[in-house]
Amino acid sequence: MINPLEKLISFVSYWYFRYTLVTELYMVEKWERYFIHIFMLILFGLTFVFNYTILLPTAKTLFIR
Repeated sequence: MINPLEKLISFVSYWYFRYTLVTELYMVEKWERYFIHIFMLILFGLTFVFNYTILLPTAKTLFIR
């Protein structure tokens, strides 16, 4: 029987492989791939912070009236 941890690792590696194929990151060098991953994490982090600090309070005041 497959260990649940092995199953999770297999699942994550499969979806990471699909992600690299769709975004064509498999063609770039390793340092470029790391740079793009870090850039995307920062971009999504800033988007989350903006949504949480600006848009959520604004939406709350609009819908509470």
